[in-house]
Amino acid sequence: MGAELLRCDLAGFAEVAPEWDRLAAGGDSPFLTAAWVGSWWRAFEPAGAVALLLRDEDGALLAGGLFIDDGGSLRAAVNDHTNDWGVVAAGEVETARLWAGVAELGRRSIVLEPLLAGEGAGAARRALEAGGYRLAEEELEPSPWLELPPSFEELLAGRSRNLRSQVGRRRRGLEKEGELELRPVTGGEALDAELDAFFALEASGWKGRKGTAIASDPALEALYRGYAESAAAQGCLRMYMLELNGKLVAADYGCVHDDCGYLIKTAFDEELGRFAPGLVLRAGVLRASIDEGLGRYDFLGGPDDYKRRWADRLQGRAAIHAFRGNSALPAYAWRRRVRPALKRGRDLIRGVGR
Repeated sequence: MGAELLRCDLAGFAEVAPEWDRLAAGGDSPFLTAAWVGSWWRAFEPAGAVALLLRDEDGALLAGGLFIDDGGSLRAAVNDHTNDWGVVAAGEVETARLWAGVAELGRRSIVLEPLLAGEGAGAARRALEAGGYRLAEEELEPSPWLELPPSFEELLAGRSRNLRSQVGRRRRGLEKEGELELRPVTGGEALDAELDAFFALEASGWKGRKGTAIASDPALEALYRGYAESAAAQGCLRMYMLELNGKLVAADYGCVHDDCGYLIKTAFDEELGRFAPGLVLRAGVLRASIDEGLGRYDFLGGPDDYKRRWADRLQGRAAIHAFRGNSALPAYAWRRRVRPALKRGRDLIRGVGR
């Protein structure tokens, strides 16, 4: 059974944010919370953005998701700064009803990514197939994460001998240069200044030179400043500032959600690269996360080497491309047949998988 979905603009989303967060609580990702969704929507204001909502007969919110709808196609409202995307719902039945309602919209094509692999992607798949869509699916790059043990010493004991040695050696090297302090930031009156310092540190390195730093784009700064303010108000913001003689040398911008710490952005002073301040910061943040009593830590992004040195698990993500009607057959054939074949050919030429 499907459902008639209600459409909600940005102003309306602010009104439903408390209900939305009740559905997102205990979910799989901070990127599905109203704090992130609302900050992203306000920062980028993409054309066609709409929240599709499912309510019961009394008006209570049962499920919702943020989409871009141009009338012919529907896609997840995301960009390069959205690590996860999905819908929030009261339960599996409500999730299925929302996806059935999406299928009933009858859009020619639907693009959903990056979906967390698992039941969330499965519910979308089942509803779209039942609605007459042809599906092409793709595995996306996974992100590293780890279960946190009761103590930092136990965590270190499970890592490589080389990593254990480097953590101690690099920290001692920085301490020889002066006073080293790791300072957590969770909000407060100085939050704007702390964000300014983080943005400046990130822009001081290669991201600044390439023009991809947060400070290089007003929309990006609006996103990360807006989310920090919302997360701080809810007690979820976790920034960590590593200072040497009072100067910021490495920093994390992250959050806590459902007993898990998340690394959203990180930066370090490249002029001090010989001391590996990023490694010292990472060890300190993991220790602080354990001391806080968190059960997990998610590095987000791709499986970079500096993350895999610590992490022992991977969180998969998926993309679903759905096509309906004869006019969409060429796009379906490209996505389902031609594109995978070209990718396999490129991988063979590069020697991937040998």
